[in-house]
Amino acid sequence: MSTANNVELSAGLNTGEIVECIVEQIMPYGAFVRITTNGRKGMIHISELSYNFVKDINEVLKIQDKVQAKIIKIDERGRIDLSLKQAQDPPAPQARPVREGHENFRQFRTPPKPNEQREQFQNFARREFKGTRDFHELREAYRENNPEEADNFEKKMASFLKTSEAKITDLNTRNSARTGRSSRRRSRD
Repeated sequence: MSTANNVELSAGLNTGEIVECIVEQIMPYGAFVRITTNGRKGMIHISELSYNFVKDINEVLKIQDKVQAKIIKIDERGRIDLSLKQAQDPPAPQARPVREGHENFRQFRTPPKPNEQREQFQNFARREFKGTRDFHELREAYRENNPEEADNFEKKMASFLKTSEAKITDLNTRNSARTGRSSRRRSRD
C-alpha cells in the first residue's frame, strides 16, 4: 500500500480523538488494536497502557477486549499510535507516608532565600579571606607564614616534574623503537 493510501485511510481520524478499539494482538512491547469506526489498525505502547508501571501487558489487556483509547500520533506512513492512559483521568496524587522519626524534618531543611544565601556567602568570604581576594596575595602570605612548608612543596613539585618528564621521554623512546621494528619486519616480507 502506498503512503498516500495510508494517509487517506486515516484521514477521518485526528490526534486527540478518543476512539473505540478491539485488541487483536498482544506483544511484549505493546498491543495492536483495530479501530471499530474505520477498521484501521493501531498500536498502544506498553508505556501508554496505565499511569502505573506495567510489567506484563496480559495483566491489563486480553485479546478481543473493547477499550477506549486516545489517538496520540498519526505518522506520515499512516501508522496510528494510541494511548489508554491519556483517555482516562489521571489518578489523584497520593500523600506520601511520613516515615517514623521524620515528622519535623522539613522544618530544619527549609532552604534559605536567595538574598539570604548571598549574604551568608559574603559573610563567609569576609571571615575566611579577611579582605584579600587575590590568589597570589594569599599564596605569598602563606609562604611568609610557613617558609619551610612552602620550600618543601616547591622541592616536591620540581622532583615530580623531573620524574614525569623522564617517564614521558622513556615512553616516547620505546614507542618509536616499536614502530621502527615493525616497519623493518614489513619490509622483509
